[in-house]
Amino acid sequence: MKKILITVISLATSAAAFAQTQYDAAEFATSDLNGTARYVGLGGALDALGGDVSVMSSNPAGTAIYKKTDMAVTGSLLFTNEDGQMGHDATRASFDQAGIVFTMNQGNRNKKGLQFINFGVNYQKKKNHFSNVDLDVQGLNGNYSQTFQAASQANYANDNNQNNWPMFPALMGEAGALGYDETKTVNAFSGMGANSANYRRCTYGSTTQGDFNVSFNIANQLFLGASLGVYDINYKRDSYYTELGADNVAYDINNWYDTNGDGFDVKLGMICRPIADSPFRFGVSVHTPTWYRLEDANGSTVRTEKTEIWDAADAYEYNYRTPWKFGFSLGHTFGNVVALGAQYEISDLSSCHYGSLDWENDEYFRVMNDKIEDQLKTQHTLRVGLEIKPITNFAVRFGYNYVSSPIKEGAWKDGSLNGYNCETDYTNWKGTNRFTCGLGYRFNGGYVDLAYQFQAQKGDFYAFDEEALKPTEIKNNRSQVMATLGFRF
Repeated sequence: MKKILITVISLATSAAAFAQTQYDAAEFATSDLNGTARYVGLGGALDALGGDVSVMSSNPAGTAIYKKTDMAVTGSLLFTNEDGQMGHDATRASFDQAGIVFTMNQGNRNKKGLQFINFGVNYQKKKNHFSNVDLDVQGLNGNYSQTFQAASQANYANDNNQNNWPMFPALMGEAGALGYDETKTVNAFSGMGANSANYRRCTYGSTTQGDFNVSFNIANQLFLGASLGVYDINYKRDSYYTELGADNVAYDINNWYDTNGDGFDVKLGMICRPIADSPFRFGVSVHTPTWYRLEDANGSTVRTEKTEIWDAADAYEYNYRTPWKFGFSLGHTFGNVVALGAQYEISDLSSCHYGSLDWENDEYFRVMNDKIEDQLKTQHTLRVGLEIKPITNFAVRFGYNYVSSPIKEGAWKDGSLNGYNCETDYTNWKGTNRFTCGLGYRFNGGYVDLAYQFQAQKGDFYAFDEEALKPTEIKNNRSQVMATLGFRF
């Protein structure tokens, strides 16, 4: 067993000490429904209607609707479907949005030509990574175990005289979680079937964005806009996995994983009222990829009754690029009483791309980009929203979103590429349904908006890669209550 200890210590010098997967690529390329309470209450279906600070993040032309300066601040409480895990509570407070749109009237009283040039800036949470998981892994029955995957990797490394082993089999072997037959020269390591297993996880942190926007109102019929977006990712994941083997031998693994970095994109948008006397309008938006420079760090602790082995990786940097996104929207109002909005977005996540900062790791990223292309797919988002004003200065809102899964059926995580990571689990998430509602009150010079959002999503969880193992159903249900305070002048 001495060889394993040596490889654990020398692993930091290994070229392919990376842990990014297609699942991380999907996590960083997708977004939540977030923004002002009015934006969320209407399900985000404001790309053609415009007139909200948050719309500059989806259709930059939406701010050209403004004829008065608008500023807004939003906060919320977020509730997960599980009790607090890994030392983290099940409820979190969140500062979701702060922005302003300045209007500049161009003084064209004949209602032709350029009417307004508007400028805006907005901070917003693109994605809140907060979630909790606590589940018992199903279908083990003494036949399947994470240890078989570790033993397979250990045997491959040992039989091929590899000097640097992946951290997972190295730590599992040194901690005594694998069987070892000293009489064998090949396939000396073996796993053990598990009777039961428990998995816990908490993810937290957020992806935030700041948008700098300019928009133009031409004859109150054509509205054009552009936004420069800057992004910051702060993503953390803590997980715990424990197995009780068929011979009552138990072990557990604690993993931690951090990603931090920043990026930028450009968004272009248009809204058109094709008939001057009609409030009907349609919109189109295009988002370039977001170009990120990211830094990862991760580590693991393996414990058995015999011993405890721990190791933490040095940070490493790489590039990451999200896909293009295209949006198409419709909007219509009936007097000052009813507003209807609908929009469709499409983004091909199979075009997400990792990039190495040095030639030594090009091969790893080429393999991972092939897996992204093979196992991720085009994501479709449908949003609809309704706003009703039963009395002056008071509004009631409803919204709905459906977001299709970005992951192809049968996708799986290749543990042999884990490198500096002991996380063998993965989840094939299904589509997301979001239901929203809200209230709004306008007073002289200002407004208060409230919104409630419920998100429901299911997925197939796998503790490790085993084709015959049935998945365990997992849920990512959460609720959000939010409030916005705004002023117009």
